[in-house]
Amino acid sequence: MFKCLLTFACTLLCATAASSQTVDPATLDNLVDAALADSWAYERLAELCDEIGPRLAGSPGMVKAKEWSVRSMKEAGFDSVWMEEVTVPVWTRGREWARVTAPVEFELEMIGLGHSDGTGRGGIEAPVMVVGGFEELSIRSEEVPGKIVLFDMPWEGYGSVATYRVRGTSPAAEFGAVATLVRSATDRSLGTPHTGMMRYAAGAPRIPAAALTVEDAGRIRRLVAKGHEVRVRLSMEAENRDSTICHNVIGEIRGRELPDEIVLLGAHLDAWDAGTGAHDDGGGCAMVMAAARQILQQNLRPRRTVRVVHFTAEENGVFGGKAYLETHRDELDRHILAMESDSGSFAPRGFSVDANDVVIADIAARCAPLARLAPEHWSVRRGGSGADIGFIVREGVVGVGHRVDGTHYFDVHHSGADTFDKIDPTALARNVAAIAGLAWVVAEPTARPGETPAGGPE
Repeated sequence: MFKCLLTFACTLLCATAASSQTVDPATLDNLVDAALADSWAYERLAELCDEIGPRLAGSPGMVKAKEWSVRSMKEAGFDSVWMEEVTVPVWTRGREWARVTAPVEFELEMIGLGHSDGTGRGGIEAPVMVVGGFEELSIRSEEVPGKIVLFDMPWEGYGSVATYRVRGTSPAAEFGAVATLVRSATDRSLGTPHTGMMRYAAGAPRIPAAALTVEDAGRIRRLVAKGHEVRVRLSMEAENRDSTICHNVIGEIRGRELPDEIVLLGAHLDAWDAGTGAHDDGGGCAMVMAAARQILQQNLRPRRTVRVVHFTAEENGVFGGKAYLETHRDELDRHILAMESDSGSFAPRGFSVDANDVVIADIAARCAPLARLAPEHWSVRRGGSGADIGFIVREGVVGVGHRVDGTHYFDVHHSGADTFDKIDPTALARNVAAIAGLAWVVAEPTARPGETPAGGPE
């Protein structure tokens, strides 16, 4: 009899230990189903986009966005919500315009690049020199003085164009250019220019910089190729001002057994002043909040703390991510995982993991039941995580990037077309389900990702 009781006790203890290492499949399915049926993220995103709109860090719109974030997290039922100060640069666009004055007159659809200086009250008019990259600029450097340099490159992915947006102005200025223009960083265009941040190199002349539509850049290139001198008049009131205080907004669901261990879900709250930042990154902010909220809605409280962070000033220098590292440096070892959503709110495709092979395989196994959200496309694989969480990932925290179908992301990215009407509510809900599922399968088991549980393998 004693032997039978001992066997039963051992079996019960083993079952209890095993249950602490994994999640109940039915609970995970119910969490996913509930997220798929919920419209809370869609409704909150509509508020952010339509009632607040553009929200550059340091702008009045960003102040309203912070209030929206705090209010939404409290409404979601988070145990605690607070803000942390971040010093951010302030840049204002002002009025701007550009037109071709010769050989034929036409207005250009343009947008100034973030952190560009303005042209001054009189504007600038000069001939345009079209180049296809840094090598051509260097080879033809003697032709540059007094010109407006237009970087017009074929689309070979975002980085192939964005590098000229970010770094192209100073080399051109050092050769004597008076301004730079760049083909918008998109592979599809319907006459909409795309902005983004640029940087001046230390010691280089500070000349104005703007982006043109794909259509206008192509038209200028063809005119120049035919031997015409194309002249452009450019006027920009852009101004770099003193720094100001902005905030990261943070909310937590405290863990029931391991409250000091943190699973971070992040997105950035700021957005460029073109469009209303629906995909970049209002959707991410709504989704990470809604994912954490959905756990509470199912009367679940994970073993670990789930922390949602709305980072500020990602677009103009990732200042929120840098500040988070410094503020939380002493608790990095308690960050079990950090996930960032900053690739849009299109159909989910899984996650990319910035960690070793053992951790990647473990997270892939934990997330395997979530494959039903994208049966033909789901994967969990090695890859980058995100700009804001990148600072703590480089310090050793496991980083995860939320992946979506990127086919149409750069159609709207950093442009006036990034508006709420581009959001598919079904895709948004599927992403909330994926993020909620990831949070649950990491925050609930006692074993950290890649860690062998006490008592042997699961």
